[in-house]
Amino acid sequence: MLTLKAVIFGAIGTISETSELQRQSFNAAFAEAQLDWHWTAQQYRSLLLTNGGQTRLHEFRDADPARHHVSDADIEKLHEAKTRLYVQLLTGAGAVKLEPRPGVAELVAQCLAENIKLAWCTSTSMENVGSIQTALNGQLPLDRFHTVVTIDKIKRVKPAPDAYVYALAQLGVNADEVVAIEDTPVSISAAKAAGVYCIATPGATTAGQDFSQADRVFADLTGLNTEQLRHFLTMHLTARMTSHLTERKAKL
Repeated sequence: MLTLKAVIFGAIGTISETSELQRQSFNAAFAEAQLDWHWTAQQYRSLLLTNGGQTRLHEFRDADPARHHVSDADIEKLHEAKTRLYVQLLTGAGAVKLEPRPGVAELVAQCLAENIKLAWCTSTSMENVGSIQTALNGQLPLDRFHTVVTIDKIKRVKPAPDAYVYALAQLGVNADEVVAIEDTPVSISAAKAAGVYCIATPGATTAGQDFSQADRVFADLTGLNTEQLRHFLTMHLTARMTSHLTERKAKL
């Protein structure tokens, strides 16, 4: 009988709200490179429809011929600068203090107590993951996560399912035994493409986007527990099995 064996947190935003810090870091990198680029909060909200910082930079450049003088090598350097500046914001002198999103620490603690495996399935760098862990200052036992997927471990970023396929293999579980938590439509597409049940918790910069592909949508994880996750997963699998049986009967 299938049961809940793992919970996979997706993008950084499922753990802690950092999108505004990332936007500031991109703008600081642009200024450092003496580019006249500047991403407003509204622009960045739209750019988050694409996953991966370098991909966003490429799309932004390619959208305007006036920006085409910025080479692919320049894009790579810009992203490296953004990462450096972002890490400084989180770990340097006067670092910003981060908090886990509501309900995250409680759900993580419950999963660990019940031997439910945990994974963090991102499309970011290990450097960024490490800076988040440092900034959270022990508020989350990320060192007890069974696996952490970063950009260096996959060929394609979300919405491709690569990160989830890798996470499932590392966890040693089937897609039907997992619940994923994501905060953007593009990341939800990755989870669903891998056959994983997905709960959406939109963040400050993604609220209002189309989350219809998610199996359930919550403002945050407050009050969400493993018993509910098991119930959601069982209902989902039962409904899918019933649908398959109905389709088979219709073909007879």
